[in-house]
Amino acid sequence: MRNLTRALFFLSIGGCGWNEGIIQNLHGRVFISKDLLTRDITDDNGDAQTIGPDVRLIGPVFLGLYSSIFPANVLQRYPYPEVGPQYLDDVPGNAYPYGGTTIGDLRYACLNAMTCKMTSGRFETYDSMIDWFNTVGVPIVDENNQPIEDGSYIQQTCFNLLNVTSDAEIRLTAYEDRNGDGKIDEKDLDFVDDGDGNFVADFTIFQQQFFWDQNQKNCIPGKNCKGFSLWGWMDSPSTVDYTFSTCDPTQGYRATWYNSNFYGGAAHRDTLNFPSTYISAGDIAATDGYVWSDVYDEPDLYLDFVVQ
Repeated sequence: MRNLTRALFFLSIGGCGWNEGIIQNLHGRVFISKDLLTRDITDDNGDAQTIGPDVRLIGPVFLGLYSSIFPANVLQRYPYPEVGPQYLDDVPGNAYPYGGTTIGDLRYACLNAMTCKMTSGRFETYDSMIDWFNTVGVPIVDENNQPIEDGSYIQQTCFNLLNVTSDAEIRLTAYEDRNGDGKIDEKDLDFVDDGDGNFVADFTIFQQQFFWDQNQKNCIPGKNCKGFSLWGWMDSPSTVDYTFSTCDPTQGYRATWYNSNFYGGAAHRDTLNFPSTYISAGDIAATDGYVWSDVYDEPDLYLDFVVQ
C-alpha cells in the first residue's frame, strides 16, 4: 500500500507543470557592452578619473535556467526570475532554478587581504593583478600589511600554501593558450574583446535536462517546445573594498600555515535560488531571458541592465 501511494504521488507530480526530456550540454555566449565597464575613482592626488573599459571590472557571472523571467518592476526593480511563494518574513521566494553555471570562479588568492576579491579568467599575469588593485585603490598587501610589488610573490605564496607547482592549478591568471595562437595573453581570458564594443565569453551548462511546459500542444520534446529561460547577472566588485557580494568570507579553503590563518572565501550556495539576496547597485543583469525551444540552440545572452 505504501509503494502504491508513493507511485500515485509521483504520477500526480508528472501529470502537470514542467516535464523533463533529453540530457544535453547546453552552449552559448554572454555579451557585456564595454560602455558598462568603467568606474570613476579618485587618485592619490584627490583628482577624479575614469578607468576602463576593462575586462578586470567583470566579476563572476551567474547563469541560471528558470521557468520564466519577469521584466523590471514586476518582482524587483530589475529583470528577475519567476519565484515560488514567500512564506518566511524577509526571505524572498525561491526561484527554483533547473540548473546553471558561472563564468569565472571566485578564487582563493592565497592572501588574507584578497579574500572575496578575485575572479578567475580576468587577469593575464600576477603583475597585472598588482597593477590593477593599485589602480582601484586597494593595494595587495602581505600578512604584515606590507604592499606587494612583485607578482612572483603571489605565485610562490600560492605554491607553498596549496602545495601545487603550476598556474593551471591555481587558476588566478591566464594559464593556457585557449585560442591556439601560440601565446598566452588577454585573448585567452574568459571574456574577450569582440571588436564590436563588447566583451564576450562562451559558457557550457553540462549534462542539463531539458524541461518544458507539457501543456503545450503539438510540441516535440527537446525540439520545439517552449522550455526554460536562461537568465543571469554579473556581480560587480564593491566600490569600497572591491569584494563581491556573492562571496562568503567564512567559507572556502582555509590557510593554516606559518602566520596565515584565514578562509579564502567561496560563493554562497543559494545564489541562483535567491538572486535578489546578492544583487546590488552596480551589478549588471540580462534584460531578457532566452527561452530554450531546442536543446541544440546556442543563444547569445546580453547583460545590459545596470541595477540602480
